[in-house]
Amino acid sequence: MKKLLSQILILTACIATTTPLFAGHGTLSSIERDGWINLSVNQLVTEGVLEAPSKPVKDLTNLEVAQLTSKAGEVLMAQADLTLPPTLDMPLPEPSLPSPGLPSANSTLPGLTPAATGNMSQLIQEFREELSGMGTDVAKLEDRIYALEHRNESLAELQKRYLKRTGAEGSGYSRGYINDFRGFGANPAYGPMVYNAMIFMDMRLKSIPVPFILFETDFRFWRTIGYYYAEPHNITNKIDLRWMSLTSFNEIATVTGGDFFKHYTPLTLWNSEVPVFTFIEPASYYRTRKDVEELAMMNRGPDWYLRGFQISSKVAWPESDFLSYLKFHTMVGPLKQATQFRFGDYFAGSQVSTSFLNDNLEFMGTGLYIWDDTATASGPYNPNFPLTFARKYHIGSLSARVKVPFADDVNVTGSTEYAATRFEDDLNNPLRVFEDWAVLGTGSLNISGFHLTGKYLNNGPYFYSPGAQTNRFTPGNGSNGYLTTNNLGEDEFLIGYLNRYGLQGANRPSFAPFDRMVENMLPYGDATPNRLGVIGGISVDIGKKGWLKPQASWVLPLGSLQMHEIQANYVLNGPGDGAVDVDSTTNTGNARTFGGWEAAVSADLAKAFDLANKTYHVAFDYKNQTTDLGTGAAPFAVNTLIGAVDFTVPISGFDSVVLSAAFEQATAAGNEYVLTGVGNPGTIANYPFYLDSSTLGQYVYTPLNITRTSWAFGFKYPLSQTIAFRADYFINQYLWSDLPNYERRDQIWRFTYEASF
Repeated sequence: MKKLLSQILILTACIATTTPLFAGHGTLSSIERDGWINLSVNQLVTEGVLEAPSKPVKDLTNLEVAQLTSKAGEVLMAQADLTLPPTLDMPLPEPSLPSPGLPSANSTLPGLTPAATGNMSQLIQEFREELSGMGTDVAKLEDRIYALEHRNESLAELQKRYLKRTGAEGSGYSRGYINDFRGFGANPAYGPMVYNAMIFMDMRLKSIPVPFILFETDFRFWRTIGYYYAEPHNITNKIDLRWMSLTSFNEIATVTGGDFFKHYTPLTLWNSEVPVFTFIEPASYYRTRKDVEELAMMNRGPDWYLRGFQISSKVAWPESDFLSYLKFHTMVGPLKQATQFRFGDYFAGSQVSTSFLNDNLEFMGTGLYIWDDTATASGPYNPNFPLTFARKYHIGSLSARVKVPFADDVNVTGSTEYAATRFEDDLNNPLRVFEDWAVLGTGSLNISGFHLTGKYLNNGPYFYSPGAQTNRFTPGNGSNGYLTTNNLGEDEFLIGYLNRYGLQGANRPSFAPFDRMVENMLPYGDATPNRLGVIGGISVDIGKKGWLKPQASWVLPLGSLQMHEIQANYVLNGPGDGAVDVDSTTNTGNARTFGGWEAAVSADLAKAFDLANKTYHVAFDYKNQTTDLGTGAAPFAVNTLIGAVDFTVPISGFDSVVLSAAFEQATAAGNEYVLTGVGNPGTIANYPFYLDSSTLGQYVYTPLNITRTSWAFGFKYPLSQTIAFRADYFINQYLWSDLPNYERRDQIWRFTYEASF
């Protein structure tokens, strides 16, 4: 013992007077080292190889860690040739910093698992010089570890353990869709037999080749049959590199190169999980929507799929009653490659936020910049040809949120955001500069399960956010940048999605079509341009675990705060020297005013009766929406009724099967402006941007007295933890009373399997 202590003192003195040693760790007197070292020591403590030190491992100096490694080596050498026991799940011993001496004669020596052996090997390699200075026979230790690693192991087991030691993990996922469409009636959307089928398999690999580095890839193998999903995979036998990223983690920042997800604020870079415009979404519609979302957005909801570089950091003050944290994020990357008449597009963004008072008060600043590289297009500039325009787009916002707690379950919350945008449509023409701004405010009173909410929107008449392109299904062919099908209306009742490349079309503001029978007031979510007004809401969680939930919302009739268009939808006229109302044949310049309300109730009986792993759920929803065009005619009105039920089959042996049924009926009455020749029936509209008269299309004032009725039946069956099946059957009918001979009926089968391995 005295000899060992003398060696440690001599070693410490030498290190203090010579050049610091750096490998995966800093000087012996510092706590700077790679995170895997702390993880390895903690693992040895967890498995009982070492006693827990008197302070956290991350606070130990490198000298103390070297001492612990020496201690573990002595334990290892004392094992003789004992057979390796299985991993022990034992509690941590009482904290005490062990001395670097040998274990006492009365101590019991735990066995070393393969994981512990691997940790020992890595620590010995890291502290080789320090251990030699302490008199440890490193070569003998390595021989001992080698013998332990290879005892009674088959080649397959050895390969598997080596894979785990490098931090690599492989997995796979497969899903198949089989969809069958049939059309009936005088105005069918489908032929007598239309189908599409898709099967794909993802092969994923995550690895940690060195500490703090995560490498992740996802290859997808496609096979499509019939009418293909244009996502944009319109070919068969396709292999797609779906995801590739390399991320570095450390205590200061996280840096990613390659693919990543990000969303900022509602008025900047934001895409709400593609909006469901009613409180209730029946299971069959939900499953169909999530399937398409997985195809188009990797099932990531509100996050944008971007490709480039990002860095983020967070500093927290957990013990401070005033400061909570400071967060920072920045990103940059390409959007599109240059072509002959199109510039290369790039994006850059940043966000900084700081929080106070136990995270009850936060301030945030966000900026987003999208620009064309003027050196990348080979075509000459033509002032009459928009594709030759180089553009810049700026958007920034300031936001704040606050929470005022009065008791454990009583509080008032609020948030506000101000955003400003500047769009330079042609860098060669200073007259083509467009600016706008928007304000969003929310507030809520929360008393246990009671929530009273309000939302104020004042989005400028031409306000554009790259994330505002949340839209209903795009029913036309060739819609640039959006998921659609080759057959008109083939995916009825599907929400439309951007394809998987972020900020599609952001180099020039544009908005996707939406269905006026679904949503007129906020078709693009909270970032819908040309809107001003207030919306109220209420929801209550009643009973055990909130099993009964009524909720409602309404457009508040508050005079100038009644939800309305700030101005009529103007675009440039044909010559480009004036403005015209996009959807008024009389050019009266009328702005719309919106009204309506929605009420819903849902009951989860499985929660009420503590039925674990069971589903007994019923829900009803009624939505009324009105649109007054300001022409003196009766408002255009849409009333939607939804009923849904889901239940577990109450038969032993089949009680993992969940059946679903739903009814949805939307009734439209009155006249509106719709796009000519688009949709079946033509209830499609589009919010235009002021500069886009060339791609606007023609609007026609049309009577839309239409009833759309849909029945849906479905089931899901989890065969195992890794394999599941589900199917849904839809019956849709459209009746258009303004066209007595109009009749459209659809029958749609959707079958899906999914497997993980």
